[in-house]
Amino acid sequence: MIDRIIKLWKRSKIASVRGALFALAAAVLLTVSGQTACSKKVRVAIEDTGPVRVVVLPFMVSTEKAGVDKELQWAAMAAPALLVKTSRRLPDIEIVPFWEVMPVAISVAGAARSFDDDSAASLANWVSAQWAVIGEVRRSGSFSYSFVVDFIPAKSDTIPFRHIRTRRMENVGTSFYLGLRQWLRYVTGRPIPLLQVREPGLQRMQPLGEALDKEYGWHVTAEPGVAHSIVNELALDDEDWMGLMFSPTLYTSPAK
Repeated sequence: MIDRIIKLWKRSKIASVRGALFALAAAVLLTVSGQTACSKKVRVAIEDTGPVRVVVLPFMVSTEKAGVDKELQWAAMAAPALLVKTSRRLPDIEIVPFWEVMPVAISVAGAARSFDDDSAASLANWVSAQWAVIGEVRRSGSFSYSFVVDFIPAKSDTIPFRHIRTRRMENVGTSFYLGLRQWLRYVTGRPIPLLQVREPGLQRMQPLGEALDKEYGWHVTAEPGVAHSIVNELALDDEDWMGLMFSPTLYTSPAK
């Protein structure tokens, strides 16, 4: 009788241990499952935000000597045009049409024809752009020029980006491409393939710079609608580029 009682007690103890182990295993499984579920909930997928919308503004002219420097004046209009053309090699950039922003830009820049970080950011917000590009051109020796290109964010919690280069006129286009590429990598955090292409020099943009100056009245009296010759010539090579620089209301594509 006593032996039977001892056997029953041992069996009940083993069953209790097994039950406890089963309960412990179940608790561990639920805990792990719960942690996995939580980790999935907090994991945020990285979404493609699309192209970065940018407004490119006329450059400011800096000169240490008195008087009007005609070459720097047309360069101040040709430089943003060259930036717009170069940016089209980088598909993650969306340019606000130059003709759309120029009336606002002239009003903001005033008689001084200059921008600062605050006015550039306000202008970018006005045209629903994420960044504004402002610049300055000055002479640096007999044949070279210094270009300062500032990328100004529309949001105040983002840090601006600056690209400074001293170049001869024929090398400015390639310098602009490298600056745009560096800035875009800074903005997106993604590696940008380096295209082995040579961009046109700024000296080839003189007729366009003078036409843009006359079209919008940045340094000279505005005469809109008189640039058909240069627009038609350049549109044969790059129609979309001209469509960003001149109003389609005033200038019809030669292909049409």
